Amino acid sequence: MKQLNAASQRKQTGLSLIELMIALVLGLVVVSAVFNTYLGSSRSSRFSQGLQQIQENGRYGITTLQRGIRLAGYSPDGNIDEPFDIVNSSDTQLVVRLTDTHDCNGELTDTVDGIAINTYAHDDVNETITCMGNVGLTPMPVVEGVEAMRFLWGIDADADGVPERYIPYDATISATEVVAMRVAILVGSGEPIRSRATAETHVLFDQEVISPEDKIARDVFSTTVLLRNIP
Repeated sequence: MKQLNAASQRKQTGLSLIELMIALVLGLVVVSAVFNTYLGSSRSSRFSQGLQQIQENGRYGITTLQRGIRLAGYSPDGNIDEPFDIVNSSDTQLVVRLTDTHDCNGELTDTVDGIAINTYAHDDVNETITCMGNVGLTPMPVVEGVEAMRFLWGIDADADGVPERYIPYDATISATEVVAMRVAILVGSGEPIRSRATAETHVLFDQEVISPEDKIARDVFSTTVLLRNIP
């Protein structure tokens, strides 16, 4: 009987301290590997989503501005005399005039002789592009994540329909010489998605914009729009 009890006790002997420590170390290695894999996957997913957001906002912003600029001066009864309100425009704001039943706020223009005056502007506080109509008179955000915007005016001095030069805004620009517009926007990811904080210089035509030293990704989108409805 004593021999059986001794054999039973030997069979029921637990792990030694060394074996337990080895098991704990192996467990920590496995957990650390799984955790690092999760972090890497999460970081990669966040980076991809940030880049996708930049591309979506950038493309949508350029498309929206292209459509608005291209309609400058439009009228089904013939082009209107002043496709732009030069006086109220600026380097970061463009005022477009056209004949339409609604302004860009969706308000009817029957009380203003069917003329829609749409103001596209950059709101640097909220980092948006807004549009304000002449009836609604309320700036409406149309594009998010835009940190900077720049317009250049295509001037045709010899009246051949081709711009010889593109210049920054000047209140003395002659509307009859404007045949094209260039617009550039700087779009950010909004959330930090890069692994290191870096300050970068972004070029919007003739202007340099230095971003703060952070982990936000940014990209510049630009386009040139030839005006179809000039008098």
